[in-house]
Amino acid sequence: MRRWLSVVLLATLSFGGCKRRSSVRIAIMTTADLQSYIIPHNAVIDGETLKVGGLERIASAAEQVREEVDGALLLSSGDDLLGPLFSLFHGEPEMRGMTLAGYDIVTPGNHEFDNGVEVYKTSLGFAGFDVVSANLIIDDKELADRIRPYVIKEVAGVRIGIFGMMTPELLRISNPSGGGVDVNQDIVSVAKSIVDELKDRGCDIIIGLTHIGAKLDRKLAQEVKGIDIIVGGHDHKYVYDKVGNTIIVQDGAKGEYLGVLRFIFQNSEIVNPEWQRVLLDSTVGYDPEIQRLMGDYMKKYNDRLGEVIGESEVDLDARKDIVRSRESNIGNLIADSWLDWFKDAEIALVNGGSIRGDRIYPAGPITYLTVNEILPFRNEVVEVKVNGSDLKQVLEVSASALRIGNDGCPDSCRAPTGGFLQIGGLKITIDTTQPPFCAVYSGKEIKEIINPGSRIVDVKVYKDGIWTPLDSSTIYTIVINGWLAEGGDGHYIFSDDNIEKEFTTVITTDILVNYIQQNTPISPRVEGRINFNPYPEK
Repeated sequence: MRRWLSVVLLATLSFGGCKRRSSVRIAIMTTADLQSYIIPHNAVIDGETLKVGGLERIASAAEQVREEVDGALLLSSGDDLLGPLFSLFHGEPEMRGMTLAGYDIVTPGNHEFDNGVEVYKTSLGFAGFDVVSANLIIDDKELADRIRPYVIKEVAGVRIGIFGMMTPELLRISNPSGGGVDVNQDIVSVAKSIVDELKDRGCDIIIGLTHIGAKLDRKLAQEVKGIDIIVGGHDHKYVYDKVGNTIIVQDGAKGEYLGVLRFIFQNSEIVNPEWQRVLLDSTVGYDPEIQRLMGDYMKKYNDRLGEVIGESEVDLDARKDIVRSRESNIGNLIADSWLDWFKDAEIALVNGGSIRGDRIYPAGPITYLTVNEILPFRNEVVEVKVNGSDLKQVLEVSASALRIGNDGCPDSCRAPTGGFLQIGGLKITIDTTQPPFCAVYSGKEIKEIINPGSRIVDVKVYKDGIWTPLDSSTIYTIVINGWLAEGGDGHYIFSDDNIEKEFTTVITTDILVNYIQQNTPISPRVEGRINFNPYPEK
């Protein structure tokens, strides 16, 4: 049986200046953050591992919806292109598959620009749908001709205006190299201007197709009158909300569900809107043409994963006992790649447990497969802001991952070995003769701190070109992965709701691939970031 998640909003939304027309049934279908998941993949849904998603199922489910209503639109709120598939094929499989699946309108997300403006422009050559973004500032004429601020569609006799919106954080979290692209961060002013124009052009319904996240979606709904529906993306959430007269929806990520907003348009009003998330499991059927085409691309993709992306002049040490106990050149490489991407961050912290492979990778060619083996979890990078005092405590938790005989703390009361941090932007000294951090944990939370720890005896931060002592009151911008941001590996401090966090949607694996491609040949070295006094026994 097909699984449905539905919410019914028993309210009537109205807007003025429109001509009365007969009752029609309309469906607005949505996907968000497809992330190049073009074929079905395994996902845990309600505790059960299922094979879900894929453009072949999106197409089938969308066609079923179209048959049940008088008119429909299939929309994407961006980040459809990501990772090695995008790097290798420059968006061709995703764009061709989405075109065959019947997408009507798409707004680009930040990841569309991860490989630069020219690559995204190439991808649009395979797209047979409209692309909209009102706050992108585009000097490149070819791209500007392809991406319009809005489009107007006639759906079952109803005139619907759809405008796009890009995250104001584009230049910070993506890589639109090649120039010609900027972003207007005043999304409210842009939206007001576009809504006024769409009203002047006689639109019955106005939809904001956004890649700005749910928080900014609500801000738009609160401050811009006249937006009837916001179809959002960017933060991978499930959202069904009403702010004023605006319905806001977002359907998660990776094409696991098809979002369907159904309503009746009658007498210039949206009547009885109903939001459904259709689980894209095997019960929805599939489009055989898309299945064959995407299957062909995936065969080529698997063959090309062995393609060389760069070269290392030194051996890369990813041995488990090294990355979880002392400075490693692979840990330095990963941390440096994050700081190179997020230039506003001062410090990078990489938990040793996220680094896999458990071997030395000999100097020589590096492939996509190498990077995927070293960083298999594809964690999101998160920016956090913490003061120096809390950072010192984070480093004490990290040092507690080192097991020294008879140090007085049970294994269950400290960080696991994977919680040892590889670092960038820091130099620290650890004295393993001192007591470790020790606490009573309840899941990822702390019930009681037995000993705050005193192993960290020196910390210096690389700031403005010099090494300066850690200041307990200074606020530092730190990049970590999503696992640590949830308090994983014993790092409870990051799970505090009072800590400022920015989920970037940028993936660790993709950052490392980009860094190697841009800086090859690489030669990361152990350079005294993590020091011991005295040096511990191996």
